[in-house]
Amino acid sequence: MISVSDLSVKRGNFTLQDINFSVRGGSCLGLIGPNGSGKTTILECVAGIIRPKRGRILIDDVDVTNLPPEKRGVGYVPQDFVLFPHLSAEQNIAFALKDAKSDKVKDIMGWLEIGHLAGRDVKSLSGGEKQKVALARALAANPKVLLLDEPLSSLDPLNRDRLRRELKSIISKILATLNLPVIYVTHDLPEAELMSDCLAVLNNGRIEQIGLKSEVLTKPQSRFVADFLGYNILEGRVVGLRDGLASVEVNGVLIKVEAEDINLSREVTLVLRPQDIVLSQEGAVKEKWQHCRCNILPGTVTEICKMGASAKVLIDIGVPLATYVSASMLDEFRIGSSVFVQFKASAIKPLR
Repeated sequence: MISVSDLSVKRGNFTLQDINFSVRGGSCLGLIGPNGSGKTTILECVAGIIRPKRGRILIDDVDVTNLPPEKRGVGYVPQDFVLFPHLSAEQNIAFALKDAKSDKVKDIMGWLEIGHLAGRDVKSLSGGEKQKVALARALAANPKVLLLDEPLSSLDPLNRDRLRRELKSIISKILATLNLPVIYVTHDLPEAELMSDCLAVLNNGRIEQIGLKSEVLTKPQSRFVADFLGYNILEGRVVGLRDGLASVEVNGVLIKVEAEDINLSREVTLVLRPQDIVLSQEGAVKEKWQHCRCNILPGTVTEICKMGASAKVLIDIGVPLATYVSASMLDEFRIGSSVFVQFKASAIKPLR
């Protein structure tokens, strides 16, 4: 287990403040946030590359805050992998061991299914192969915690989806077999969602929200987190209350919201996941929603951005909304098309 408490760092004009989290063995914490929010700085503190101004880092209940990197039991895979270009793949992995002739190298390469790369010059390896060699080197020295810093960011987009699935399989194997705590840094939300059990959202050197993945993704606690997660954010005023249902006026549009502890005339910020919006060419409530309290609002498609098998669609209902549809549905929706936007009153929530 790794535990970080009250961690603070000053680097030039950037300050990392009051970072607190713990990761148990067999679990993966995803550190997410925009560039410059402090994700890599946290990893470098844990790895011993940076000495914090304040705070403690415990690994298996041992305080390693002031220990040098080689005494911490940390396996660190930096963003650019940092492989030695003059060594083979096998020699790069053996570099982590005191006994370069140890069978440990062959064992770990076999475990990660990269034994065929043993004699290869690392300069001839693909991005995905370099990634696996760097991961094998990090694991070869039997670390107590594994740190991965944006391991897919340097890979070409064409192979990233495939390698994302491969890396997920490897991480699952590490968690289940080696029972290591893993900290995974990325600014890519789908990647973090796939790899992690828990998420910490960073903003300008602070953790805005941390918790189980399911909680963070469905219950953002601040406007920043909601915006980073891609939620639609609407500002309005409560104009009616009846039977646990609030009517909120947003730029002249009335939206029904199921909410407790909401007051009449109160200014509210509403958040709605794009995934909870359904588009249709007709205004009838979907059959499976017949017994739900729903919003059905007319709108106009203003923008379509195709993203592989899906497409992001922007709709103007008096306020802008974003949703996603299958790319196969794009024949039904074109820029300028009139559509109906449907979402449950329980899906749109006031930001607490």
